[in-house]
Amino acid sequence: MASEKIATKLIILAKDLIYLVFYLLSKLFRRQKKISILLYHSIGKNSAHCNVRPEQFEMQMEYLGKKYNVVSLDTILGFIKEGKDLPEKSVAITFDDGYYSVYQNAYPILKKHRFPAAVFITTGNVQKQMSLNRVKLRMLGWNEIKEISNNGVTIGAHTITHPDLEQIDLETAKKEISESKEEIEKNIGRDVRYFASPYGKENEEIVNLIRSMGFDYAFGRLSSRKFIQKGANHLILKRTEIDSSVAFWMFKVKLTKAVEWYQKFEQNSSRIVSRFPFLSKVDQIYNTLSVS
Repeated sequence: MASEKIATKLIILAKDLIYLVFYLLSKLFRRQKKISILLYHSIGKNSAHCNVRPEQFEMQMEYLGKKYNVVSLDTILGFIKEGKDLPEKSVAITFDDGYYSVYQNAYPILKKHRFPAAVFITTGNVQKQMSLNRVKLRMLGWNEIKEISNNGVTIGAHTITHPDLEQIDLETAKKEISESKEEIEKNIGRDVRYFASPYGKENEEIVNLIRSMGFDYAFGRLSSRKFIQKGANHLILKRTEIDSSVAFWMFKVKLTKAVEWYQKFEQNSSRIVSRFPFLSKVDQIYNTLSVS
């Protein structure tokens, strides 16, 4: 209906304006000993929703180079577990799945800026063609993985077949996690200390499995949009996803306290909207358009 489309556009505009207000307010709180960990997937010229185009990625990295301190996962681990100091406005960069476009397009940009990064590999997909949001994409081969591993990129495990770990039995989950770790170690000749759960899914049993396998870090749920603070649980760390829907101004916002404030605003506004059927339906449409 036309009225629903108009209402949806108004809600989008209103929420974007509120986000912008929170962003401007966040400028009053520049000093923060918190870390934003960014999550990317593909960096290429394709139509997948989880993709970021190379020119967008370049612009984002230019901004980080001017305004932030890009640090490695090892540096963050020292901050979380050992209380070591970090530069203000620290950011880490990660990629999931292991798309060839990361090697082809992101890796040269990272080298140009001398930024550390981490790539989490789904080992069963190495050297294959896989689908991302119904778009067929080439995956990294072991030669590329070894090359980036030797040049400042941390390689982490992301299971064998990319299952939802909460939906499979523990024995299968154990195999997915342990064998992906072993396969990467065999091929790159380095210990694999970091793990990322597919779909950001983990429960207490999965976390205990990850702990028993000796991982220093594990990344879990994506939706909370929170920063990483000193003393955080190093086995359920959260990341902020960057995809094709994130305009440059929103990229800037996602690096600030505005994301936490906006999340609280959304939680409270959803309670109000749910009392009105028409607004609830419009808000549902909006939520299909907006992503974390």
